[in-house]
Order: sequence, then structure tokens, then C-alpha cells
Amino acid sequence: MNFLKIEDEMKYFQRMFVLRKEIENFLYKEGYMNIEPSIFEEYDEFTSVNSRIDRSSTVKILESNSDILILSPDITTGIINKFMPRWDYDLILKIFYYGKTYKHNGTGIKENREMGVEIIGDKSPNIDQDTLMTAERIISRYSENYLFEIGNSKFLKGIMMACSFNKEDYDNILNLLYLKNKQELSDYLSGLKYREPMSTLLNILDLEGTYEEINGKLEGLYLNDMMKTSLEELKIIDEHMKNITDKIIYDLSMVSELSYYDGIIFRGYIQGSNTEIIKGGRYDSFTEQFGIKIPAIGFTVELDELLKAVYKEGWWWVWQLQYQRED
Repeated sequence: MNFLKIEDEMKYFQRMFVLRKEIENFLYKEGYMNIEPSIFEEYDEFTSVNSRIDRSSTVKILESNSDILILSPDITTGIINKFMPRWDYDLILKIFYYGKTYKHNGTGIKENREMGVEIIGDKSPNIDQDTLMTAERIISRYSENYLFEIGNSKFLKGIMMACSFNKEDYDNILNLLYLKNKQELSDYLSGLKYREPMSTLLNILDLEGTYEEINGKLEGLYLNDMMKTSLEELKIIDEHMKNITDKIIYDLSMVSELSYYDGIIFRGYIQGSNTEIIKGGRYDSFTEQFGIKIPAIGFTVELDELLKAVYKEGWWWVWQLQYQRED
């Protein structure tokens, strides 16, 4: 982020400091432990896990032994790579961190500040709902005008497996869904051999709304056991979060840029923000590559976007006074 005046830069980072400390204090009181993440990842290892990420956007560093490192575009990947080789089966970790991620954005390197939360090894039946409520308690502290989009990657995975697409078609379809390109998706599917599950895939970008609305839209469409399981998991979340259902939209077409999510996925927005403030989900299968499948879920808070939204809504002074009282 560039500033014309030094005074503006100092104000921005003072406010960023207060924002960061408040979220840290909240998470510490909730029983989370703080860790310091690495800023480096091995290029091949990272891209093998996150196959959909734009490789040209990664910031590469060539080591003296010719190995390629990158400045981390995603901190969760590094945390799992760090802990899983030494994992004790009965361990439960509730951790939070402050860190930066890096990407080429076409004109230079974009540095993104974020707070992250990870819960690893917790088999509690309500952990998805509890994690979502933790995210909600953070975002609602700064705005009354927030919205969550919630999906479940098992729904889409159930369709794709039933269609038996090859890897190229599989990846192309996911990319079109990520871009929400309805016409191109329809055109692409029309060039493939028709299979019964494609009846749902052709309509998937319309499968959003309240839980009751998406169930109505599913009538007459193909559903298999995995897809039904994903809907049951969303139903449990909907029942658990009844007090804020007016702030939730369910989206069965939700796809993340990161490839490792394999269950509940969610994004949180504040009205007027151009991008998500909170994003996260469940990623048990990511841990499985280390030989043992561990329950894992987490989310990040995009601090730069949150700070912009706080100022846009005029919440800064109310929030600062509240922070000073608690401190």
C-alpha cells in the first residue's frame, strides 16, 4: 500500500496495530495459542497442493542450490506442512497467527496482512458451527452490515465424481465455476457427453439462497449420497445459526482458489467492501497426504480489507473507544 503523506502512513499503521491487537486479545481469551508462521514455501510442494492457483502470481526466490522458494501466498499450507510430519494422534491445536501473504498482481508484488485461525485435531461434532460463530463474532464487532456465503465442497465433488470427467475437464469446469461464468460453463458442458448428474451441474450457479430456497431449487435434479451428506451438513449449520439466518446465503457452486478444502467453505463480507473480509473452511484431506487424516478447519481475516470497511462505515471511533476500555 502506497501513501502520499508520511502522516497518513503513520495513522494507517497505528489503526492496523489496534485492529490486530483487538482480534488477538479476543482469540487469546477464546483459548487459542499464538504461533509465528514462515513467510517461505517450497514452490513445487505448494503448487502440487494448490493446483488451481495462478503460478505466475507467485513471488519466486531462487536459492543458491537452485531450489525454488516462494513468498507464501497462503499461510495454512505452511502450517500443515510444518506440523503434520510430527503429529501426535490425540493432539488438538487451536492456534492463531498474524502474517503476510504475497502475490504478483500484474503491476508489482501485493503484500496482504491477515490474521488466521486454525483448529486441528478437534473431533467435536459442533466444531464447524463453532468456528463459523467465531468468525461471525469477529466480523460483527466491526459492522452490523455483514453477510456470510456458505457452501460445501462435497456437493460439487459428488457431481464431478458421478460424471467421471477427465482431469482436464474437471479443472476447466472448476475454473469456470470459480469465475461464476454461467454462459461459458453451459457452452463447455454442451461439448461433453451428457450424463445424468450434469442436470444438476447445468443449474448449479442458480443453487444459492436460504437453505429452504436451495432445497426447493433441487427438486427434480440429480442427487447422490455425497451430495445429500453435504446438504445435511449445511442443514445442521443453518439450525445452529438461526439467530443470523438473515445474514447467510448458501451457495452450492462455491469454489475456492485453494484446492485443499473438502467440506464446509465460507466467506464473510461487509457491505461496501469489494472483496471478502473472512474466508475459510474444512480441509481434512489436506492432512491425509502425510499418512493420517486429521480433522482440520480454519479461516483468515483480511486485515487491510477489514480496516478499509471499518473506516468506510464510520465505525473507527466507536470501536477505538471500546478497545481502550477493554485494554
